Amino acid sequence: MMPSTPTYRPLRPSVALKPHHQANRSLLSANKSDLTAQIAYRGDHLQELKHAARSTNSIIRSHYSDFIHEVGRHVLPLIVFSDYEVDGPSGVGSTLTLYRADGSQTKVSPALQSNYELFKVCGHLLMGLAVEVGPYLANLSLCSGELDWNSDLKDEHSGQMESKPTLDPSKSTGFPGDVPWRASLAGYLQGVLIYRQALARAVEAESAAVAMGKLNIGPQAQEEGDEEDERGSSYGLPQLEMRETMLDMLTSVVNFSESCLSTGLIDVQRWEELNKENFPRTKLCMQAAVKAQADACVRQIIEWKEMMGPEEWRELYVVIPTVWAVGAENPRKTMFRQFMDEDRVDSHIITSEHPRDQGEARTLLGRIVGDRSIGRFVFGDETKEQRFKTMGLSSEVDVVQDDALPAIWDAVQRNGCPVRRNRSSVVENTERRKSFRPSFC
Repeated sequence: MMPSTPTYRPLRPSVALKPHHQANRSLLSANKSDLTAQIAYRGDHLQELKHAARSTNSIIRSHYSDFIHEVGRHVLPLIVFSDYEVDGPSGVGSTLTLYRADGSQTKVSPALQSNYELFKVCGHLLMGLAVEVGPYLANLSLCSGELDWNSDLKDEHSGQMESKPTLDPSKSTGFPGDVPWRASLAGYLQGVLIYRQALARAVEAESAAVAMGKLNIGPQAQEEGDEEDERGSSYGLPQLEMRETMLDMLTSVVNFSESCLSTGLIDVQRWEELNKENFPRTKLCMQAAVKAQADACVRQIIEWKEMMGPEEWRELYVVIPTVWAVGAENPRKTMFRQFMDEDRVDSHIITSEHPRDQGEARTLLGRIVGDRSIGRFVFGDETKEQRFKTMGLSSEVDVVQDDALPAIWDAVQRNGCPVRRNRSSVVENTERRKSFRPSFC
C-alpha cells in the first residue's frame, strides 16, 4: 500500500501572531500622531523648505559631477605628468601620458632606460632607515646613546637642566629576539643586501667582460668614441666613482643594521654619525637621479612639442598629480615651465594632491577649466566684486573667501578673541591675482 501524503494545516492567524502578541497590541493601540512623528521625516513647512533646498543642491552637485567629467575628456591636448604607476613599477622617474584630439593616447616613462632607479634608491636609503629607527628613539629600553639636540632635558618643575639617562648595552636585559622592531628592520636590511649584492655582481660582470675583450671602457675606447655618457658606462652601469659611492653607502647601512639586530639595541649616536657620514653620498645620489630624470624627460617633452607644432602645443594642458610634500615645487612642474608658452604657464600647468589615477586627473582638469568658464559667464568682470568671484572660482581660493573673511573676523571678535589678519596670505595674494588676467578671459 502506498503511504498517504501528509496534509499540512495552516496555522490560525491568532496562533501565528501569538509570539508577537504584545508588539501587535502596542501597534494597534498606538496614537496616530506618534506614528506620524516617526515617518514624517520631512517635518513641518520650515523643515520641508530645508529638504527642498537639500534636494536641489544634490541635483546641482550630481549634474556638476557629470559636467566636469565630460569637460575633462573634451579638453585636449593634455599631458598627465605622474609620479606613480598603478599598472607597473613605481619610482621610475615620472611617466608622461599624452592625450590628443585624434583619440590617441601615448604613455612613456623616459627615465626607465636610465640609471635613475639605481641612484634614487641610494638617495632614499637613510630616510628609509629613519622610518625603522624613528618610532623607538624615546624608548630607553630599546636604544643606547642619546640624540645630540636632546642630550639635556629641562625639568618642568625645577627649571633645571638635567642630563638624559642613557642605557649601557652591556647591561641591557634585552636580547635580539625580543625587540619589536626586529622583523621590520630585518626586512629593510634584506632589501639593502639584495641590492648591494646585485650591484657588486654587475660590477664583476663588467670587469669580466673587459678582461675578455668584450667591452672597452678605458682611455683607448674613449678615443674611439665609446666613452661614458651621463648615465654611466657603455655597459649600462653608473660611472666608477658613483659605483664606489653607492657601494660604500650600502655597506655602511648594512653594518649599522646588522649591529642593531645582533645587540637588540639601536645605537642612537652611531645612527647620527651614520647619517652625517653619508650625507655627501646621499647628495651625490640625488643629483645623479634628478640629472637622469631631467635628461630623459626633457628630451621627451621636446620631442612631443616638435611633433605637435606651435598651434596644438599652445592649447596644451598639463596636470601634475602630487602629494603635499612636493606640491609647491617639484621637478615635473619646473620642466614644463621651461617649455610652455609663457602666458600659459600659470593657467595651463595644474598641480594638485587629489588625482590618484588618470581618470581623476582628467576630471580635475574638467573642474578647473569648467569653473573658469562658468565663473566668467556667471559673475562677469565689470566690478571688483565680480572679478574676485570669477577669480575665486577659477583658482585655489574659495569663491566665498571675500565674504567669509569679514564674517569670520566678526565672529571671532564677538566671542571676545583677537582677530589675526594674515596679510601675506590674504591681501598680497589677492593683489597678485588682480594683476593676473588669464588667457581664457
